[in-house]
Amino acid sequence: MKSLISIIGISLFLFSTDVFAQKRLGLIFGSNYKGNKAGIPELNLCEADAKYLHDEIKRVGKFDEIKIVLGKDVTKDNIQKEIKALASKAKADDTVFLYFSGHGAFQRDEKAKNGMRNLIICYDRPHLSDDELNDYLEAIKSPKTVFVFDCCFSGGIAKKGKATRGSANVPIPEGSDGTVKQDSQDFFFQDKAIISSADDNQTAIEVGGTINHGIFTYNFGKALSSGDLNQDNVITALEAFFASKDETVNMAKKYDHEQVPQISGNASGIFLAGEKKPDPPKPVEPVKPPVNPTPVPDVQPPKPEPETPVVTNEEPPVVPTNLKGDLVIKTTIIQDRAYAVSDLPPEIRITSGKKRVGNRSIRVLIDDKEVDKTIATESSNYWGATKRMGKLTPGATYTLTVKGVPAGVHKVTIQADDYPEVQKTQAVLPNKRNDLEVVTSMTGYGAIRGKVFYRTLDNPVINQPIFMPTVTSVTGINKLNTDQNGNFWFTNLKPGEYEIKATFAEDLNLNNADIKVREGEVTEVDIILNVKLPSTKTKY
Repeated sequence: MKSLISIIGISLFLFSTDVFAQKRLGLIFGSNYKGNKAGIPELNLCEADAKYLHDEIKRVGKFDEIKIVLGKDVTKDNIQKEIKALASKAKADDTVFLYFSGHGAFQRDEKAKNGMRNLIICYDRPHLSDDELNDYLEAIKSPKTVFVFDCCFSGGIAKKGKATRGSANVPIPEGSDGTVKQDSQDFFFQDKAIISSADDNQTAIEVGGTINHGIFTYNFGKALSSGDLNQDNVITALEAFFASKDETVNMAKKYDHEQVPQISGNASGIFLAGEKKPDPPKPVEPVKPPVNPTPVPDVQPPKPEPETPVVTNEEPPVVPTNLKGDLVIKTTIIQDRAYAVSDLPPEIRITSGKKRVGNRSIRVLIDDKEVDKTIATESSNYWGATKRMGKLTPGATYTLTVKGVPAGVHKVTIQADDYPEVQKTQAVLPNKRNDLEVVTSMTGYGAIRGKVFYRTLDNPVINQPIFMPTVTSVTGINKLNTDQNGNFWFTNLKPGEYEIKATFAEDLNLNNADIKVREGEVTEVDIILNVKLPSTKTKY
């Protein structure tokens, strides 16, 4: 009998230490900057956002503790103090949710990676830099930590009908006609997951009326109730992000604004709402006594050593469901398998040319299983394009459609001839088209993706000449103009150092204009000008 009791005791102990017994802790900041003495532009809805998200996550999230800090109390000292207090309570296997709603900005800093420093704007000076916040968050030991920001990381201008959550123009060094911001990363601290309401060169907006919130927070809060994509009774940070992303993008378009939420770090397996029902323990078969029992002393069995619970950040698997959606994967993978053969050494070109006739083969795997897909192509003036005798011949890139994918968060893998394997995490929302962009260069090449702005990151420049004096690429293209959204591309570049110029004829002096291209990577650049050429125009 004692053996049976000890077995049941072990089972109960292990069950009580599993993932479902872990705590959920939260900390929320929001300030409208009303009455500040530092000249910070006031906002209207950040504190309402903080209260709304606090109430929603408290209602559906089953959090053990969640604290909110508002208005004039959102100071650098208070942020540090509250994060320190939270860190003292959070264990390594707890879920930790942090949120900030307010202004974000840039500041010139030669010590920063790209010459600028991201700042969280506090109610009053001093403000909080990204590296300082990184130090604060280091004290939180749980890898299941997510920080959500609804703010700009740049300057912005207010437009009719909405207010942007940036605080100033992008700073340009004295003596320069513009500056280049390279490979800017959203807040990404330690092993924490970061969700931001807009890309690093976009402003986040708040709108009044029936919404009366920042548009990302409004949709993220709704997703805490409706974002259970795989129908397993819990909503993870990944599910809430994907469920609110498209809604935010579409809502911003109604206000003639571009805002695309971003996610970085490992947000898998972070439960924000609902409660996953654990599997019941398997019944224990009673121990049958032997036919001729041998008397044994009544000795208490040794106490078992407790097992340490294993903390994982794996997203719950997609469960079988009738809810399905279509996945459309728009890639930069070039259809023509012979593309770039002419750039190979002569001894390789002859044999490779014969083998690389026709279309490039491509595979799609979802959760490591190959799936059927339909293939279409799209004309591109960048990817696969060639220029001979001054004439541009467009290339063709693949768009892949997978029908009837179960709703939920999936690992999507793309494999193509002459390209590195690409893996993405993507949610499929039911009964709709789900778009996934896959930007990749051929093996042995890199690319530059850029955008040009005038003074603020709300003001893209159309028809801006972009020039690189020396280009080593398949296309040989070194001159182009920005498109209707201020974008430009230099593709299939040999790895190396390049210089970028925002003009053909005029000699505009750009700070931080030396660009490094790495194999298999896309170098992101934003060019912010304080000089506007007569041939260009701004979008707004």
